[in-house]
Amino acid sequence: MSQLPTLEQSLLEAACEPITLKSGQLLGSNKDEPQVYFLTGATVAMMVQDEHHMGVAVGLLGAEHVVGLEHVLESSSPTLQHRVQTTGAAWRMTARSLQAMALGRPSVLRAISRQMWFMLSHVAMFAASIQTLDIQARLAAWLLLSAQTAQTTHLHLTHEHLAHMLGVRRVSITLAAGQLREQGLLSYCRGQVHLLDLSGLAQAAQTL
Repeated sequence: MSQLPTLEQSLLEAACEPITLKSGQLLGSNKDEPQVYFLTGATVAMMVQDEHHMGVAVGLLGAEHVVGLEHVLESSSPTLQHRVQTTGAAWRMTARSLQAMALGRPSVLRAISRQMWFMLSHVAMFAASIQTLDIQARLAAWLLLSAQTAQTTHLHLTHEHLAHMLGVRRVSITLAAGQLREQGLLSYCRGQVHLLDLSGLAQAAQTL
């Protein structure tokens, strides 16, 4: 919203309603009218799921990002899901309303295009990491991204959740997290993860 002229910002704000997204919530999973979410506090993982219902995260969206733009473009895919990782605030409006606004206001259409290009680049980076990095490096990268996106080094992430995000077995996460803890990069207890060394995590993640 902040990228738009004042008038367009006002129109968007008038069409939106405040909402709190809950951890684990699957956005766009019902048959109601498609919605668009402007994130301000919540973080949302972009998930790809195959025909065997096995999924892997291919991106993480947070403040200043938008979820549901595929509905505005009328090009949604059943294999792409959006699952809330961190509980937080967002603004919500119908995809139909944003589509109508974009058709009549070029500045809104440009903002949507910039956001879609960001997500394309974001997903491409994750696809490369899945192919080239081992589980420990991928875990370090996801934790680092989670901290940056949520703007906190204290995360509520269970091993089961992390295994689902990375598309691996829970025991693999337990082993990888244990190795990162031995290196003094993090501590964790009962789903509470405290990141102790962000620069060390970045090295462990072999970030591109």
